[in-house]
Formats: sequence, C-alpha cells, structure tokens
Amino acid sequence: MRTKITELLGIQHPIIQSAMGWIANKELVCAVCNAGALGLLAVGGVTPDELRTLIREIRGTIGDRPFGVNITPHRPGFVHHIEVLLEEKIPVWNSGLRDPFSYLNVEKPEGVIFIPTVGSVGQAIKMEQAGADAVIVQGWEAGGHAGRIASSVLIPEVAEAVNVPVIAAGGFCDGKGLVAAMALGAEGISMGTRFATAAESPLFQHIKLEYVKARDKDAEVSSVFDGLPMRAIRGEKMRHYLGWWTQFWRVIPALISIKKTYKASFRDIIESSRIVMGMGASLPQFLMGMETYRYVFTTGDFKRGYSPAGQVTGRIKDIPTSREIIERIVSEAEQIIRSMPSAIEG
Repeated sequence: MRTKITELLGIQHPIIQSAMGWIANKELVCAVCNAGALGLLAVGGVTPDELRTLIREIRGTIGDRPFGVNITPHRPGFVHHIEVLLEEKIPVWNSGLRDPFSYLNVEKPEGVIFIPTVGSVGQAIKMEQAGADAVIVQGWEAGGHAGRIASSVLIPEVAEAVNVPVIAAGGFCDGKGLVAAMALGAEGISMGTRFATAAESPLFQHIKLEYVKARDKDAEVSSVFDGLPMRAIRGEKMRHYLGWWTQFWRVIPALISIKKTYKASFRDIIESSRIVMGMGASLPQFLMGMETYRYVFTTGDFKRGYSPAGQVTGRIKDIPTSREIIERIVSEAEQIIRSMPSAIEG
C-alpha cells in the first residue's frame, strides 16, 4: 500500500507506532520497523549518552530502515536530547504538545523529517509554518493527552487546511480504521493503544490484559492524572482519586523521584516546570502524575495508578506481535478497498 506517507518516510506500510512514554522502547520500535512500519522511540528517563546507545542499538537491529525519536519540550533534559539527535542524524523527529524549535529559538534542522502531533486545525497550521513535513492529527478518542475534537471531524478539517500529509490518530486499530482514515483525507494512521498491547510492548502482561478487558468507556479523560487533559484507564484504588491535594504529602517525594529518574539537574526541572505551567497545568499534579505513571510502569502495581489508553481499547481483544498487528491491518484494508468497486456497481 503506497501513500504520501510511505513515500515520505521510505516505509512499506502507512502505519506509525506512537511514541508512548516508557512504552515505546527499543524493542517495540525495532519490532515495528522490521515489520515495515515506522517506530517512534520515547526518550524520557534516559541520559544523552544512554540515548546515543539506544539509537545505535536500534540501527544495529533494523539496518537501513527508518525510525524516529520523540522530543517533548516539557520533559527534563529536552535540550540535551536534541543535541544527540543532531549528532546521530536521526531521520524522523516527532514532538507532542508544543513546537520544540521555538523553545530553542532555531529553525528546523536541515535534513530532518519533522512530524509533530496536533489536536486542532490551528495547531496543524502553526506546525506547518514551523516546518512540519507531515502532521499526526490526534482526535478526542486517543489515549494520553488527547485533543478535544473527534477524529472523524478533525482529520478532514486539517487535511483541507494544510498542504502536508496528514496521519490520523485516535481510535485506530485495524484495517477498517486505516481505510476510514484514508477516506477522511489521511495518508496513514498512528496507533498507541494497539501497539501498547503488542507482544513486544514492555508493559506487564497483567496490565496488557487490563487493556484487553477494558471497554471503551473505561478510558476516560481527566486532568487529575497529570494536570493536563489525559485519557487513561484507572486502577481500582484510583477510581475515586480527585487530585494532588488529597495526597499532598507525596508531592515533594515525587519531585525528588523525577529528578533522579530523569537524571536531571535542578535547572532542567525549573525549565520543565515553566513550560508545564505555561500550558495551564497544575505543577504539583503534573509531578504526581509523572511519578504515578512511572510507578505503575516499573512495578506493575496497576491498582494504585493509571495507564494511558484510547477508547479503542474496547475493540482490542488479544496480544499479538507487532508484525501480526501490521499484517492484519494491511490485509484487511486491502480486502476492503478491493471490495469497493463491486459495492459501487451494486
């Protein structure tokens, strides 16, 4: 299946694995890339030297296949990661929440394919002006920091407003979704929740099973997770959690843990805090949210926390390999497309 996205990125299938924090690790990225799609590496919690090592290990596994790295300005150490990406000549950069280049007061680096994630028409236009080569359009249905507009409305709006290829995100997990996204004006799809439940995903198996058994309504949007609107499924002991002020004694330990986890300086923490508050988030809630998610991911104690998930979790019923996911999607999409002429003739 060839689209503007497969041509732009040099990949076989118009499918992108989103850069989910802590989940989009080396193993998942390699599995996705080796199956003909594009994997995006999440870099939270690693030093510049560790990032350099990960990049080289990925290249040693996937060869000349392209891959990308996510850069998120509010993560501690963001600037230092940028330096590594430039030195290692990473072909594809993805960014969420904000334009990373504006924080550095620089133009987009030459030779970089920049694919930011956006949640509105205005953001898409702004990112195109900042040098985006394509945009991932994330609708309301998506997991994590989702937008406020349904994918079925937002995707065609953005496709009409920008001149760069559009990649649809939010509510996609199969061939039906890929064909629907293309009908709406997209050139491919980006998936988080579906790949979070892949066999190569580093999530604990019992947490993957929580995704499998969850229904669409279980993935709810709330600002109590990390201070920004986020869609996630809650653990049993977090069902009635209202915010950081109900557990205020955890804020300072969370700050200390984040500084240690991200191997960040106090200057990095201060800069990240400034960005977070500039986005309108509660800083104590953001600190608590980051630490709670890290705790769940590293310990497997889902009952005491949350895990980002899209509404599409209601349609996920198994834990296949990344290759199986990708091949199923492409096969189903091709079958649907081949059946369309007969439907029109009928």
